[in-house]
Amino acid sequence: MASNAFRFDEVWEIPEASPQQVWDVLADATLLPLWWGDVYKDVEKLTSHDKPSVGAKVRARARGFLPYELNFILEAVELEPGKVVAVKTSGDFDGHWRAVLAPSGHGTHVALTWQVIVERPILRLLSPLLRPAFAWNHRWTTPRGEAGLRRYLAERKAGQV
Repeated sequence: MASNAFRFDEVWEIPEASPQQVWDVLADATLLPLWWGDVYKDVEKLTSHDKPSVGAKVRARARGFLPYELNFILEAVELEPGKVVAVKTSGDFDGHWRAVLAPSGHGTHVALTWQVIVERPILRLLSPLLRPAFAWNHRWTTPRGEAGLRRYLAERKAGQV
């Protein structure tokens, strides 16, 4: 694998939320700053889709623990209500993010696969040296996403959002 290519496989367990409830949030990229605000700082709609649709695009600005921001486009490429959300990314990194949802007890099991190639010139150049730091930075963001999604869904259920 090239030093600027990464693959992350993760699992989130989201209690007290159905796969459809989780899908409704994951499929709407405009909600990212509301539930994953530790990472997603800004999202701007680029298409006029009113609901999650294949081809819908947003421009995102994100930041992990390390002192750099990433700017990229997210485009929905696979949406199967209650089951699958997949997007392709382009910009500072190109790749594919896919979430497969399944019922699990009183909640939802989310299997995530994130494959990216870092394209931002300075980060691409530094990838051979900083590969472990970039991977650590990603692992820093992931638990914040899971916790934020849990919190957001609980607030939604309580009528607070």
